Amino acid sequence: MNEFEIIQHYFTGPIRFDSPHLVTGPGDDCAVVRVPPESELCVSTDTLLAGVHFPDDAAGALVANRALAANLSDLAAMGAEPYGFTLALTLAEYSDSFLSSFSEQLKWLVEEYKLPLIGGNMARGQLSVTINIMGLVPVGTAILRSGAQPGDDIYVTGYLGDAAGGLANVLSGDKNAGSKQMNQRYSQPVPRLLLGQQIRAIATAAIDISDGFTADLGHLCKASRVGASVQLKSLPISDSLIAQFGLESAQRMALQGGDDYELCFTVAENRAHDMAELNAASSLLLTKIGSIGRAPGVEIVDEYGKSVDVIKGYQHF
Repeated sequence: MNEFEIIQHYFTGPIRFDSPHLVTGPGDDCAVVRVPPESELCVSTDTLLAGVHFPDDAAGALVANRALAANLSDLAAMGAEPYGFTLALTLAEYSDSFLSSFSEQLKWLVEEYKLPLIGGNMARGQLSVTINIMGLVPVGTAILRSGAQPGDDIYVTGYLGDAAGGLANVLSGDKNAGSKQMNQRYSQPVPRLLLGQQIRAIATAAIDISDGFTADLGHLCKASRVGASVQLKSLPISDSLIAQFGLESAQRMALQGGDDYELCFTVAENRAHDMAELNAASSLLLTKIGSIGRAPGVEIVDEYGKSVDVIKGYQHF
């Protein structure tokens, strides 16, 4: 198939989700979309490369899961609702097995998150996926990284480090290694979209955990011109991660491992009651792990009050 036949057969044909905001979808020089009154558009872009963000021999479904989840997680951190996305796919060669797997999973994700594919592109080269994603928030309600204040409490969602453990299992080549929960956190990450929307009126700042918890909290602190102190023993770490790798390695994965796509956010101390109510009503684990201070930087403190050295998170350069 040529590129236009591939697009029609695997994407614009089977992947259809009608949205009242979509005026003109794939097939023209540009998509035409309508932004509702009293809403603002949140836009983000991520590129995922073979051998960097997923194994070279990864199945299409795994690539689709990770590519779209990474972008949806950015919307979650802003408190945004999914609005639409474009997809640019680069392939080394035509492969029906990869494209069928990728397309089928992408179709499921589009329907699950009510997220229309509004356009894209295809080229030949090293396998990569670039997604430009858009979301909506009511005017003035987007959660930024820059709003944290000294005295704020720091929270995270879910468990940290499971995706790093799942990646280690994938790279080991042993299909039976590790727990199902841990491996799914790497291969099928779940963006915390609902929670992001629920904390719009509570959180002072937020960021999604993609490059590693300590590194991403550092980005939030830098944007807010504050620092953070985190209690090592407070980190939410799953029993399965500890059982497979041991406590010390599990803690290192929780601090440094990327790809969790959980949320880290700050809340004013006087909103503790609101957080308690949200925690009681939510099926998602929410854990207070530290506080915001004035001194710059992120300090991880062990049970003896000593600072723990942490390697910075993933960097491309």
